[in-house]
Amino acid sequence: MGNNDYDWYILFPNHHQGLRLNRVLKEQEIKNTIAPTPREASTSCGISLIVLEGDLPFINKIIEGNRIIIENIVQVPKKEWKYRSC
Repeated sequence: MGNNDYDWYILFPNHHQGLRLNRVLKEQEIKNTIAPTPREASTSCGISLIVLEGDLPFINKIIEGNRIIIENIVQVPKKEWKYRSC
């Protein structure tokens, strides 16, 4: 698998921290997507942010500078989303 076969997820202890980082990243024009935390990454059912690998060094500085609490940053294989009709 190449690097394009993975997504990078930032995991949080609660929704508040995730939404804080989402807001700061948007202000800095850093692409991120709010997503459910994948089961492979954590048993928590909270939110996480999907970010680009190349942005991680800058994002880590933002996390430290804004004292945002995270649980972890993990790499998870991308999934092919298939929609089913009911």
